[in-house]
Amino acid sequence: MNSFMTENETTYQKLTPNDTWTSQSMVDIPVRAVNFGDGLFETMVFDHGEIRFFDKHIKRLYEGMGVLGLKSENIDPKELLHFLRKNYPDILLRVRWNVVRAGKGKYTPERNEVIQNLQLSEFKTASAVKGSADVSLKIQLFPTPWSRFKTLNSLPYVLANLERTERGLDEIILLDNRGFVSEAGSSNVFWVKDEVIYTPSLSCSCINGIGRQAILDQLTKKSIPFQEGEYKISELETSDQIFVSNCTGISYLGRFQRRRLDTRPLDFLKLIFH
Repeated sequence: MNSFMTENETTYQKLTPNDTWTSQSMVDIPVRAVNFGDGLFETMVFDHGEIRFFDKHIKRLYEGMGVLGLKSENIDPKELLHFLRKNYPDILLRVRWNVVRAGKGKYTPERNEVIQNLQLSEFKTASAVKGSADVSLKIQLFPTPWSRFKTLNSLPYVLANLERTERGLDEIILLDNRGFVSEAGSSNVFWVKDEVIYTPSLSCSCINGIGRQAILDQLTKKSIPFQEGEYKISELETSDQIFVSNCTGISYLGRFQRRRLDTRPLDFLKLIFH
């Protein structure tokens, strides 16, 4: 049996849609997850009875399952939320929800049902400031039909963050294969210039982050000027502020390359992740 000891505090698994979530001290690794990275995941925040931005997470997951040809009827978001409310009613948690194609096979799948597991751990909010950042010298992102989703095949981000630690950085910025700014090592990237907020469009092979969606919704609601587009690194080099965001919150960059940046939080973004 191929198993691993989870690094998270608590893990649950659901082998078929009709199963209940079962606590596991060791988890059977789905064959297709190991062999092909054949699945998706959502990292979410469970905040005292609610999953932040749950509708956005579910929409992205369903869209990703459609691209991978996985059976969307195999997952039950309401059941998942009920399970967390029942077992962790007053706790703030980081929830990773893995949805993996079931069965064996080689490159050609034998079936499209899914195996699910949950990895629950203590939630830690994003650092308010990340001291230093630079552009990756090794990793570029390439467009695929699944670029905007969070898949189990995450080697570009693993290697980018390995480079980040080797270079002693707090954040790393990734470009796409054409040289346009794409995203950060585990976050979407935004910058402020002349009171306008900019962020790469999804055409730059970045993930359609839930935090990104929430920020753009807030900017629209507050009538704050913003632009999505394809931008060269020179735009970051001349910006007033740079911040990165994922579901855990917003972090401002203290320095990009050798240039110091303003890290004062933007008032209209403060309440999005609370």
